[in-house]
Parts: sequence; structure tokens; C-alpha cells
Amino acid sequence: MLLALFSSFGSFGYGAGSLSLPVQHDALALTVNPDKSVGVSWTTTSSFGSLVQNVSSLFTPGYAIHSSSSFSQQSSAVVQTSTIQYQLPPASVNVFNSISLTATETGLTSSGSLTIMTNVPTSNITATFSTSATHVKVNATAQLNFSQLFFAGTPLANRTAFETAWGHTFGNISWTRMIAQQIQNATLHFVTVTAFNGTVTYPTATSASVSIGFVALPSQTGTDFVTVLENILSPYGGTGLDPIIRAALNLQTGETVNLTYNGSTHAVTLQSTISYVSDLDAQVNKLKTQYLQPLLAVFPAGTAPPSLVFLDSTSITISQMSTTSDLDLSAGTSSTSLKGLVLKPQTFGSNTNFTIPGLFQTIGKTPPPGVNFTLIGGSDASNQVKIVIPANTPQPSSTTSNSATWTNLQDPSTLSAVEFQVQPLQNSFLAFLVSPVGIAIEAIVAIAVIAAVVLYMAKRDAAKSSMPMMSGPTPSPGLDPSPAPPTP
Repeated sequence: MLLALFSSFGSFGYGAGSLSLPVQHDALALTVNPDKSVGVSWTTTSSFGSLVQNVSSLFTPGYAIHSSSSFSQQSSAVVQTSTIQYQLPPASVNVFNSISLTATETGLTSSGSLTIMTNVPTSNITATFSTSATHVKVNATAQLNFSQLFFAGTPLANRTAFETAWGHTFGNISWTRMIAQQIQNATLHFVTVTAFNGTVTYPTATSASVSIGFVALPSQTGTDFVTVLENILSPYGGTGLDPIIRAALNLQTGETVNLTYNGSTHAVTLQSTISYVSDLDAQVNKLKTQYLQPLLAVFPAGTAPPSLVFLDSTSITISQMSTTSDLDLSAGTSSTSLKGLVLKPQTFGSNTNFTIPGLFQTIGKTPPPGVNFTLIGGSDASNQVKIVIPANTPQPSSTTSNSATWTNLQDPSTLSAVEFQVQPLQNSFLAFLVSPVGIAIEAIVAIAVIAAVVLYMAKRDAAKSSMPMMSGPTPSPGLDPSPAPPTP
């Protein structure tokens, strides 16, 4: 696809009557809640312009890729479910009959298998793999049938063409050694390829049976691939990442992956389910602090970048986050979205009137110029947030009762002085109690309660005064008089 895309520049580019550049529109919405948390929503839409016009004939309608991913908090785990669907347009010849991938993973231990069945001509490819903290192993076998009709000009056209291609690759020990050496060089020789070879037999004149094996291990005895990764990153400031990487791997408790291709619907679907620890948000924030604190310690007091300080002081909630992505190659458009990410940044002011300057200063360095920026006042059962924009702050392009939107905002950091006031909801019980009508009713209720108490006391006193009195003197308080002495 990429070869066709780039080769099209020379074939079609100079004949274009006009050039339209790719266009991207970004929209960022922040919902500020009464508890000072901030919900983040981000959308991006793009049009590829003349780039797709030049190659539109290569992509018929229906050529699209859709993906989605979402987190959900469950009683014993946080579960991330992801789906990628690659919709192919109907082809005149359906080469693939089915594609199936099944894999499971926990930490650095994984295993799986891939099976591909083709129709023209009938062939099958099977690959199995396994990984652990100390090895990567892949074995692949294939039963291939040659066809001059369908594979003319390729190694699968006939046996002679295949033997030639095999002799330049897996049948050439210099080539396999070169590939192994490239892998070892790319990993700074912290990984050693102990096996990379292939064998081939020809059951018939029009078929081949192929087997390929690959094994890689950490080069240093007693180490694993986590240590390998830290060693590779060390020249780029990655020292001390070993415990962080291991802690991050421990957050994942299991993963399953399934890939299928349906020859009748022409859709490739990849589905994955990842289970994380139930307190994922708390653990992610702990890892964030563990990673950022050493970076902050390098700077003298008061000189650390504000964005780094902001990230360190902000807690993150990802357990309700979701993302989507759509790419339509025939229309030349794409869109992505993110929602459900929640930040708890540092604020200044009181609980009922505060600003979040660090948030705007950090965002001001992130999005491309021209973002549509929206601030939304969130609410809960009792309170709502009112957005107050100072006079010396860029004024919004449009507003609603609880939001303000800036179109084509060039620098979100200019909104650092925006205030957020927490107010009782008009229809909430608290708002009713502090309203004039509520105060009047409270006064009436208070008077009624006092009157009831007074009436009760009066009735009780009247009841006491109406009780009959006993005849005879009333004994004086104290000890009873002693009995008279006996007469002599």
C-alpha cells in the first residue's frame, strides 16, 4: 500500500490542476467539576487533500479502518477492551479464505498461533510463538502452491522462481547471519540471536513445504528482557527504569488477542482484552510519581519546567477512558476521539472559587495552533461550576449557560486566569434552603416549632396545678424524727 501511495506522486502529481494541502481540525473540551477534577475530551478530524485525490483510484469505497478501545472498572479488575476492524472492499478474486490469530499474555510470558488459508491457489501458513522474560521463540511452517496465473513475476509463480528467491534469503547463510547481526546491533548487543534458519522441501513440482525458526536470548547471563530494555535506554537517560518497568508489567494480570478474517464480509477484525489490577488508577499515579521525582530532583529548587511540576502534582484517572479512530482511505478522511480521562490538578484559591493556571500553561504547549477550545462547568447532585472570564483574558467566541468556546485559539495558556466558582444548583435542596422562599419557610417552621414547645409546656404546668392536694402537714425534708422514748 505504501509503495503504491508514494509511487503515485510521480504518476499523477504533476497533472493536478490545483493543490490542496491536508487540513486538520482539533477540538479540546475540559469539564471542570465541583470537586476540582477536570474531565478531558479530545477530537481530531483530518482531510488529506490532494494526496488522496491523486491516488483515489487505488482505494474503492468501503476501504476503511475503524478502532475503538475502552476501560471499565469492575469489582476485581480494570478491563480494557479494544477492537480494530480493517474493512476491505470486495475483490474480483478472493485470495484469502481465512486468517486467524490467537494469543495470550501475562507480563513477559506469552504464547500464540497464526493460521492463514488461501484460495488461489490453496495454501496454508501456520506460525507459533512463545516468549518469556528470558527468551523469544518463533516457529513457522507453510504449505505453498505455485501458480503462474495468479503470481506471475513473484517467487510463487513457479518452483524455479521460488528456489531463486529462497537461495537469496533463508537458503543463504550469509543473509540469515546479516539479519541476526542487524537485530543484535539494534539492541546494542544486549540480545543474542541463537537461531535463525529455514528449510524447504518440494513435495510436488508445483508446491513447497517451508519451515522457519527463530530464537533470541538476553546476552548477559542472569538477566532478562527488562534489564535489556533498561540497558538500551541508559544512554538516553533511562537509568533506574528497571523497577518502574517491572511494576508497570505487574499492573497487567492477563491479556487475550484474537484476529480473524472473514472471506465473505472482507473484514479483518483484531480484538484484545487486557485485565489490570483493580486499583489501576492509584498504581499508575504511584508509578508517575516514581518516574517524575528523579527528573525533578535534577533541577535546582524553583527552576524545574512548569509542565513537569504540573504533571507531578496532578493525579490521573484512566479507568473510565475510551478512544475511537476511523480512517477512510477512499474518502481521504480520518477522525480520532478521546474521552473519559480525568485529571485532578493543583488549584489556587478556595474550594468555591479557584483557578487552574498550571493546566492551561501545560496545554498551551501541546496542541497545534488553531484548536477549538471549550470550557464546561460540571455539576454534581448539589453544586454546579460557573465559569468567570476576567476582562483582560481573551473572550470566548460563543457561550452557553455552562460553557465557553474559543474558536481557533492559538495559545490556551492565555486562559490561566479564568476562575471557576462552585455554586449551589438552583433545583437542589441546598439552593432551596438558602433562597428567599426557603428562608421564609424555615422561619415559619421555626416559629411553629417554638409555639408547639411553649404550648406543650403550658399544658404540662396546667396539669400539675389541677392535681388534688393531700391533707395534713407536709414532712420537712431531711431525716425522719426519732421515735419517742418509752414511759418509765
